[in-house]
Amino acid sequence: MKHFSIQKLRRGMEFFCFTAPALAFVLYATNIPFLLNMVYSLYEWNGVGREMRFVGLSNFIRIFTADAAFGSAWLFTLRYAAFYVVAVNLLALGIALALTRATRINAFCRAFYYIPYIIGLTALSLIWKFIFGPGFEALYAVTGWELFRWSWVGTPKLAFYVVLLMSVWKNVGFYMVNYVAGLLAVPDAIVEAARIDGAGPWQLLRRIRLPLIFPAISICTLHSLMFSFKLFDIIMVFTKGGPANSTVSVAYDIYKEAFGRSNYGMATAKSLVFFVAVLGVTLLQLKVSGAREVEE
Repeated sequence: MKHFSIQKLRRGMEFFCFTAPALAFVLYATNIPFLLNMVYSLYEWNGVGREMRFVGLSNFIRIFTADAAFGSAWLFTLRYAAFYVVAVNLLALGIALALTRATRINAFCRAFYYIPYIIGLTALSLIWKFIFGPGFEALYAVTGWELFRWSWVGTPKLAFYVVLLMSVWKNVGFYMVNYVAGLLAVPDAIVEAARIDGAGPWQLLRRIRLPLIFPAISICTLHSLMFSFKLFDIIMVFTKGGPANSTVSVAYDIYKEAFGRSNYGMATAKSLVFFVAVLGVTLLQLKVSGAREVEE
């Protein structure tokens, strides 16, 4: 019994020695900053100076009563999330269905659709600035269509669709790869049996393929939902929240509050509200997906 206890203690020490560096890094990089974030949200602070004035819950009260910019950012983010999740998943699923056959041309097309996902954001922004600038001017000169004469980036209503189109184009390849993997894992025997029973293409998709790839659908939906809520980099590089603050997302509004207005206390309070909202949406989506998987 004593020998067993020594062996158990030794294994426990080995486990601790291997995991301690990773645990220390996670604690230092995420947990401690999160706790400090909760503390800073109760203060009025510019993020640099030593003077911090305790204001209690005033920052949170102001968020819900006197901060119209944060409300507008939420409206933009929610609208963007609704459009983005539906558009990118439907498009990715459609492309995946067309590229499930293992042929050389399909393998090339998969790589072709995936390339935008690995392009750096700076290069991507330059590409799209060219498209909506000289690119559209050249197309208008050739076709004469007024569509290419519109100020897409300079008009608030159109800038939303520019950001949406840019996001979908960049990320659709990532979701396409996940859907292709799910579709290729569907057993051919089940599909052939359904065809023998008289199932058509729509019935095969609705009754066979979609239920069997529901885990992939759930993962892609959750990932796209989280991406849409955390939208920042495209706004930061491409539109800067313009025109007229029409493309300010929640994440970008928090960034502007902290580093643009030097109001770090308010920014941390907004980030906590944002965290709670995203956590609630994530848990709800996981609950719905889990219930659906049980039914399937």
